[in-house]
Amino acid sequence: MTQHNTVLLPLETWAYSSPELAMKGQSIDIGLFAEALLYYDCVIVNPQNQNHFADFIRWFLKQNKLDTFYSLLKEGVLKIYDYSFITTAIQKDGSYSIWNIQDPIQKEENTFEQRFLYHKSIENLFPKARKRIRLYDALRDNVIEAKADDFGNSVKNAKKDYHNHHRNALVIQAFVDELYSIKKLGKPPEIEATVIQTPGGSKTNITWNISFDELTKLSGDNIKFHNGIPLTASAVSNRFIWSAASLNCDLFLPKPMSILVGDKLYESVEKIAKCGEVIEDLKAKVEFPNIRKLVNDGKLDIDEILKIRKKSKIFRSWLQQESERDRDAIIAYHNEISNESGFLKGARKALNLFGLIGGGAIGGAIGASMIGPVGGAVGGGIGGVAGYLAELTSKIGADWKPVIFGEWVKNRIEHIVKDKA
Repeated sequence: MTQHNTVLLPLETWAYSSPELAMKGQSIDIGLFAEALLYYDCVIVNPQNQNHFADFIRWFLKQNKLDTFYSLLKEGVLKIYDYSFITTAIQKDGSYSIWNIQDPIQKEENTFEQRFLYHKSIENLFPKARKRIRLYDALRDNVIEAKADDFGNSVKNAKKDYHNHHRNALVIQAFVDELYSIKKLGKPPEIEATVIQTPGGSKTNITWNISFDELTKLSGDNIKFHNGIPLTASAVSNRFIWSAASLNCDLFLPKPMSILVGDKLYESVEKIAKCGEVIEDLKAKVEFPNIRKLVNDGKLDIDEILKIRKKSKIFRSWLQQESERDRDAIIAYHNEISNESGFLKGARKALNLFGLIGGGAIGGAIGASMIGPVGGAVGGGIGGVAGYLAELTSKIGADWKPVIFGEWVKNRIEHIVKDKA
């Protein structure tokens, strides 16, 4: 049974994960980590690559708080999750295909130290050998290495989704909605995708009712949006779901990744599993600061976060008491802690979470708002596409009932799943 005391979160910023920070040139969402510390006993962070991991450590170093970093590791509060492979869309002859790419070293077990800690970006932070040795020692037994062989079906499922015009439109919609919100462009257009398979099925041509050139221009050079990014986003969202299911933990996600995860989770439960579980949402305004933004803006340091964490044990207890969870309690807890912290008075935060909650309901259904072509293609030959949902169903049907921090729009996917039933 999921204990709701451990959570997995991505640090990297890109088109589908904290794009507002990526546009500003911030490579990681350190505020997401800081916020998760309030709600979970153990936070598992995925730095994606060596440079992101170096930026994560640098945040502690800049505050002269490296000892705090080591303490979090020693106490089991912080762990590292390493995808020892790259999931990415590759273009060839005008077509995109999605792959898990793993080199011989990545394939071997227990190579995080070799691949990450001996990397130049990390060694530059620790010019003295004795300090590097301390880092090596602190991270041993605190790193989870995931290998490509365990994520083949998640990629196959992403290929299947890319051939489905409804799914394809939803993935683009998630990014467009977020982009229009960031840029304050008003109501976003309703995205439509047209999928046409060439004779013989060797290639699938896809067009959308929105210009990708315009999306690239709006999102800027730090995003570099292109036709392959939505395909990568689908595979990465599947990857996070499978990781959390395998770890039997929750997810802490920024937009628009949380939307893709919500869609897939809903499909798994309603269309495949039919296990009687309901994905519920809680959306509320609470008297609490936007910790994530304050940390990302450099206005809160790790010491302040840990002070609030001590007072936030009631958050963590609320999550872990699945049978007695109710929305009024969590709102009251936020207000109580905010009042106890004088410098936080008057702050307002949007609280968003969803998942296979179980027990008492924590919130009702929420509403959603949705409304020049560009071409793309993806190679054919999918095969075995049902495997991922079958695997996921077995996890959900057993003990995994995740709570997911992040925004999700239920009726984006609801009508599509029901139409197929």
